[in-house]
Amino acid sequence: MELKDQAGQVFDIATVAQSEHAARTTLLWRRHWVGLTLSAILILAAGLRLFVLFKTHFIADGDEALTGVMAIDILKGERPIFTYGQAYMGAAEAYFTAAIYAILGVSSWGMKIAPLLASLGVIALNYAVARRYLDHPLAGLGAAALTAFPSLYFLMIGLRAWNHYIETLLVGNLLFLVSYSLIWGKAADIIVPRFWGYASREWLQWGLLGLLAGYGFYGHMIIVYYYLPIVFFLFLKDKLFAVRLTALATIGGFFLGSLPWWVYNLQNNWATLTYFLRPSGRKEAALDVLGHYAQFSWPLATGGFNYWYLTSPVISTFLNVVFGLGLVGWLVARWRGLAGWLRLSLKPAQPVDLLLMFVLVSPLIYVVWGVGNVAFTDLDTTGRYLLPLLGILPVLVGGGLARLAETLSSRLKWTTAPKKWLPLALAGLVLLGIISSNLYMYRFADFIAVSQSPYFPQLRPPVDNGPLISYLKSQGVEYANCNHWVGHRLILDSAEAVKCVDYHDLTVGGLDRFPQYSKIALQPGQKVAFVLLNLDDGLPGREGAALGMENRLKALGVTYTRQDFPPYLVFIPTSRPVSPTEVVEQIRYPF
Repeated sequence: MELKDQAGQVFDIATVAQSEHAARTTLLWRRHWVGLTLSAILILAAGLRLFVLFKTHFIADGDEALTGVMAIDILKGERPIFTYGQAYMGAAEAYFTAAIYAILGVSSWGMKIAPLLASLGVIALNYAVARRYLDHPLAGLGAAALTAFPSLYFLMIGLRAWNHYIETLLVGNLLFLVSYSLIWGKAADIIVPRFWGYASREWLQWGLLGLLAGYGFYGHMIIVYYYLPIVFFLFLKDKLFAVRLTALATIGGFFLGSLPWWVYNLQNNWATLTYFLRPSGRKEAALDVLGHYAQFSWPLATGGFNYWYLTSPVISTFLNVVFGLGLVGWLVARWRGLAGWLRLSLKPAQPVDLLLMFVLVSPLIYVVWGVGNVAFTDLDTTGRYLLPLLGILPVLVGGGLARLAETLSSRLKWTTAPKKWLPLALAGLVLLGIISSNLYMYRFADFIAVSQSPYFPQLRPPVDNGPLISYLKSQGVEYANCNHWVGHRLILDSAEAVKCVDYHDLTVGGLDRFPQYSKIALQPGQKVAFVLLNLDDGLPGREGAALGMENRLKALGVTYTRQDFPPYLVFIPTSRPVSPTEVVEQIRYPF
């Protein structure tokens, strides 16, 4: 049947119906294909992470074990708001772990469930952010693939139960998605009912933005990386956004999301602010901090450097060049949008410009923070604090490769195979090269050592602390002095039957995470065992841990028993109790 449209042109209804059906079928197939591919990426990513966890025997480092100990305390009725000793990092992961422990029992592997799920969530949300901000499903899949198969450093950071690190990336990505809706989303229809001039959806979006921002603020202060670009682009969208009525919803959401922060600080004389405002010792020059960023932090983000073993120079160069060119390429392509920042105009901007600002302000935040911090060394004192940067680079690089392939295809006007697929194939090869380089470097990892904090790279702990714990119990030892990287694991693995204090760490300004333990362990006459790390025996010019302790106890006229559980040495004074204050030099870090 033929009809004429308003212009007088003849068209066939059947032909139009067939065309519409074909278009719907193509769209459904595309969505089906993208969904299957993303599902496959997530399944393979879960397999990779489980493989690594099994290779590490699910061993926790000292900070992770602290999360497990907090979970045990929660089951006993404690209700911590922040991580013990750190009044700036939320305890939400400990509560999740407590629920796991309540169902499955206390274990190191149970503590890994939360970060494992969170790391998979970051992959899915990186897909969503790239899909939304770069407006192409292949961009989302590229971002998801790079996030799924990252450098070993990024993967290990994501699998650590550090209470609120990997979760910050989840909250940050959700902030990106809500911000996109507010800045570039479709405005509510005029016919939609309004309350005080705004649609219910707008109130909900602004309230959700505040809720996420508040919860991120409570969780960890590194959420500030997300605040700056988002607030700036909200300002570009509406110069008066902060004084609109909808700001009330954002403020209310913020206080609701950060409520634990306020409750704790009101009850503890603003301990969080006191922690950050305390004197930090020697000041670092801004250029020195920026040099540290360029030498250590940026290569960590690209995968061209890690703290455990030497990265292949070829792979390191390849990754640094590809990530560097990817960022430069975006900056060149988006120079008009970036120039709009100076004019405070959103008109020349595209959504990706917000992500670019996120990357550009990262080193600036790093420098401002680092000028007052002395901890810029060749140890991993800063890598974890740039985790948001590690999380967003896969979006810009993986998504950028997909966008580049699409742009080349359209500009070159290649419509026939194989030319049509050549740009996409080249982008795929680069993507495969990055993933292959990352995975190739896994083969050099000592996974037991990698499972421990890079703050203490000498430690290669035993897989099972059971024999050591059983020995301490058999000797009637409840309190022990241990290096805290060792001690926190002993507390967790013994379900707090053995309570460890790191007295030497306290003497050099370390955190007293268990003041109730240290108070008892330092009481006169308290029986305390000493668990030493035997890492420096045989090194020229250095006295071994065993000999140092033996000589000191003999000088004190104290008899003792010694039992070795490599790499640990256990000394138990028998003739009289020995306070950690009497042997402080012998229990120092074995650096």
